[in-house]
Amino acid sequence: MLEISKGKFKNIINLILASSRGVLGMVVSNLFVSFLQIITKPWFLIPIIALLLIGGATSGLSLWALERPFTDFVLYYNTVPNDNLLGIMLANYPLELATYAVLGLVLSVIGMIAMISIARLAKGEKFVDAINDTAKEWKRAFAAALIFWLVFFIFAAIFSAIGEILQINELIGSILLVIFLIILFVIITKIIFTLPALTEKDLKKAVQESWKFSNKRFWGTIALVFLTMLISFFVIYLLTNLGATLGDTFEFPLALIAEAFGSTYFVVSITNYFYEKNK
Repeated sequence: MLEISKGKFKNIINLILASSRGVLGMVVSNLFVSFLQIITKPWFLIPIIALLLIGGATSGLSLWALERPFTDFVLYYNTVPNDNLLGIMLANYPLELATYAVLGLVLSVIGMIAMISIARLAKGEKFVDAINDTAKEWKRAFAAALIFWLVFFIFAAIFSAIGEILQINELIGSILLVIFLIILFVIITKIIFTLPALTEKDLKKAVQESWKFSNKRFWGTIALVFLTMLISFFVIYLLTNLGATLGDTFEFPLALIAEAFGSTYFVVSITNYFYEKNK
């Protein structure tokens, strides 16, 4: 009986290892294909480069919106009641806050259009068609941007609460922080495939499709998102440092390409994996 149990256990382990190699093999293959796709089709970078340039062009407006509130907050920090900070900000800086909020929302919508366009390019659409089709469906991008900011503020509030706990009890706060980061990563993995799904479905159905897909391919999606982020950070670090080493002439363009590559590679990878697994 003991020998049979050992044999069964060994078979189970071998089956798990074979399955893992299969999942990991498909993920690695997808990462390589996506990397090669961007290298051979560099116009995939254009939507994010355009977004970064638009963001840079509006940075002066952002600085104007933040300068006075930030300066006053630094100067009069000790006199500001923490229990009504939002009310004070709204009462004293309504124009600045409204400007910053509208600018952030506009850039978020443009960013969503850029990323959905990249997903369409990864699926094989022509450049102009991908941009036009996504721009025509701007309502999807607008809804996705609103959901993004809602989720962002919810998690920011949770993170802030954990920060308060850290000051009271470092051990409990650290445990909660680790749990929070793990949950955050899992949730991001479960909803990130909404981006490629938005090329064909409305926001509600796209979120459902992403959740369903990540449930079905949980470990594969976890591995894909983690490795894609890792590769993106590495390429960004490499190109940014290369630009700094080569001097002023190359620093800005290489930094721009590095930032564009990170976001583009991420979208291309999840799009290829999503539609490959749904064939």
